[in-house]
Amino acid sequence: MMGTTRARPMRVRRAAVVEEYAFQRMHIGEVLSEGAGLQVVHHTSTLGRFLAWLRRTERERWPHLLIVNPSTGPDSSRELKMVAMLQEAGMRILVLSPLRSRSIALRLLDAGVAGVASVEDGEREVLGLVKTVLAGGTALTPRAHEAIRGLHGTPRLSQQERRVLALYAAGLSIAQVADRLEVMPDTARKYLARVRDKYTAAGRSARTKLDLARIAWTDGYVDMDLGADFPVPRSMSGITARRPGPGR
Repeated sequence: MMGTTRARPMRVRRAAVVEEYAFQRMHIGEVLSEGAGLQVVHHTSTLGRFLAWLRRTERERWPHLLIVNPSTGPDSSRELKMVAMLQEAGMRILVLSPLRSRSIALRLLDAGVAGVASVEDGEREVLGLVKTVLAGGTALTPRAHEAIRGLHGTPRLSQQERRVLALYAAGLSIAQVADRLEVMPDTARKYLARVRDKYTAAGRSARTKLDLARIAWTDGYVDMDLGADFPVPRSMSGITARRPGPGR
């Protein structure tokens, strides 16, 4: 008599949604559940509330995927730090945003988010991105790529080059920029020279400080955080040591 083979239980992938507006939250949750077969374990309006839920939840219930529409207001820098922490904790992050702030979108990419989509993308595009992200890949939808990278005559700057441009265009001296970035003044000058060279090669004048100020405004770098770094609350300490458990 042949023995029977017991089927392995299907692995359930978990997701959470952080979105300010309740209607959008519910709709995104339905799309993830019905279109991708994900178990939506939590949805809330802010990253702070999501982290509060995370701290009181067993690791086995943590989501593998977080869909988030981060703030572009005064709390944007704090939320960027939260996103980086969640990435380090092993969570896959997919940004679904209007992408009105180019500099914040670029900083999210620097923080290591796995995917970026525009709210104007269709469900099929978003679900395709979800599949890529859960498989371990990174990607932007074509519309998100155009919003972030595709401005005509906009060269690609490194993270440090963007920070130097934003700080210098805001009126800081090279010495003050260097102090803010914790580098030598000569290093700050080299970053600024690279910015000038890249924009000049793209056919845009970047010779004077006024030229650079116009560039910073036009290309969306002026809303980068120019203030002091936000401290990480002690109640969040240790979060990077916890990782989502396997699906059941």
